[in-house]
Amino acid sequence: MAQDQTPASVAKAATQTSAAPLNGLILLGTFGADKRPNALVRTSRGEVVQLKIGDRIGASPIIAIETGRLAYARNGRTTWLTQPAN
Repeated sequence: MAQDQTPASVAKAATQTSAAPLNGLILLGTFGADKRPNALVRTSRGEVVQLKIGDRIGASPIIAIETGRLAYARNGRTTWLTQPAN
């Protein structure tokens, strides 16, 4: 195989269908200490933003961040955003 060719297994892994919808919010991950957790979220515009409790997604405040999930208040209800499965 020439050096500039991508192995078939790598090409297949790189072109798999996403497990997450591309037109909404996607939780990429959570990190940080229990008292100051953070989350990385990809917005529907494709921007990646780092969020903490008290930040907002649009008008919705972030009310909780736990391992693999984030909660925000929307229309008086709690909505959980979970990290997509691999």
